[in-house]
Amino acid sequence: MKNIIKYIPKIVLIIVLAFLSHACADLEEDVSGVLSIENLSGEGDITAALAPIYRGMLEAYQHPHAAGVPTYGADDRTTWWAGNKAPLRVFDRFDYGSGESSDINWLPRGWDAYWKVIYYSNTLIEGLKTSTAPEDIVKIADGEARFLRALAYFNLVRTHGNMPILLDGDVPTGEEQRATVLQNYGHIESDLLIAEENLPSPDAVKSVGQASLAAAKTLLADLYLTWGGWPVKDNSKLTLAAQKAKEVIDLNYFELMPIDELWLLSGQNSGESVFSIQFSEVENLQNGWPAGTSFHEARGWSDMYPELQFFNDFPEGPRKDATFYTDIPQRGVAAGKIFTKDPPTIPWQQSQRQHPMYKKFATSENLTVGNRTAGYRAFEVIRYAEVLLIYAEAQARIGETPESIEALNQVKRRAMGLPYLSPDGATDVTTATVNEILDEKGWELAGEYKRWFDLTRSETLEEIAAKRDPNENVTLVRQPTKAQYIAPIPFQAISTSKLVQNPEGFSVAGE
Repeated sequence: MKNIIKYIPKIVLIIVLAFLSHACADLEEDVSGVLSIENLSGEGDITAALAPIYRGMLEAYQHPHAAGVPTYGADDRTTWWAGNKAPLRVFDRFDYGSGESSDINWLPRGWDAYWKVIYYSNTLIEGLKTSTAPEDIVKIADGEARFLRALAYFNLVRTHGNMPILLDGDVPTGEEQRATVLQNYGHIESDLLIAEENLPSPDAVKSVGQASLAAAKTLLADLYLTWGGWPVKDNSKLTLAAQKAKEVIDLNYFELMPIDELWLLSGQNSGESVFSIQFSEVENLQNGWPAGTSFHEARGWSDMYPELQFFNDFPEGPRKDATFYTDIPQRGVAAGKIFTKDPPTIPWQQSQRQHPMYKKFATSENLTVGNRTAGYRAFEVIRYAEVLLIYAEAQARIGETPESIEALNQVKRRAMGLPYLSPDGATDVTTATVNEILDEKGWELAGEYKRWFDLTRSETLEEIAAKRDPNENVTLVRQPTKAQYIAPIPFQAISTSKLVQNPEGFSVAGE
């Protein structure tokens, strides 16, 4: 199968909105050879038009410090207390909340990438309305663009609060105002409902990494689960969350990989992967997570590692062993090549960062590319384990069932290295609270750009932050409140538009 990232990004934009940071520099390369939306006459044209949308999403997920910068307040993330990590420490320390810290570098990375996805998607969706390509090709491409646009908007809203609504057919002017969170949820839902109808089943996708109806259904379930939590708190959406997650389960397509195989390079795009971002060794398109989560002494950048309390609370067993390195690799460079020192590892307590290191992202690393660890494994945006946990949590909030408890138990069994479909009296539970499921989800998806959003929508951030280990080298500026639930909008976006900065510009339902 062809990988969709191989095509050169060429697509015309209607207009670039003023509040896209660094817009001119970033986008001029993409339109150097313009593919008009009026000439989408075949599958090749449409595939080429989809490529920059997927590429924009890749940019958002390529590094721990890309779109994930504002999520460092979660307990599954902390960072080096020195070096160039000041932008990450702003969020790790909760040093924001009244509009300050909007001018830090790295903050625009996710913002810019997501708005690129939205603009490219809008342009393609509009162009597909007059495309002469076969109807089935047009339908699937429309579903892909809507899914990716929904994912971009969803992450923007969860991170920065309510966003201006710019969809296909809209002509940006730079005068746009922020909508409300509720209005944003509405158009995200609309896109995903269309996407799940238009996208192929997971066994019928043509390209590795292509979105399927399962991805759309899972994102819908996540949207509804979020809709039922902070800030909208519409409990009626929880039933829909459970329903959509169950629909994915009932496809009987996905599985949980053995925990000791899950994070290997050979484990990418497995039966557990619902939607993933693709990288390429042939094109040297690197996944930045191995370097970002490895310490300098392991030839990484020390961008992200777990907080001590999170690690200490994490249940012992095969999943913990697969998630963390407790013996930190010791490496050097000679003649431009990485070599292993003697001793090859040291206990994490004696390491430079005095923390365990994420193993799940480094297991697939490549040490032969240069003087830093590299990687090419696909990044898992949605895994089947998350589907099971969304179902378990949503159902627990409205009334747990034997099926929802079984979904939770499947994740717990796999975590212990057991066959996940076989009941186990020592591991299984017969009931679970919402908080217990949230804990399980935090451990299962540790470091995967999920925990922050779970803590804020469930309003448990304050409780978790209060447990922070006093030995953490990054000290808190304050204990978080709701003011820290949303990040500032990047300064350049505010200064070149009509958008109102948080918290003044934050609006849930027009109040």
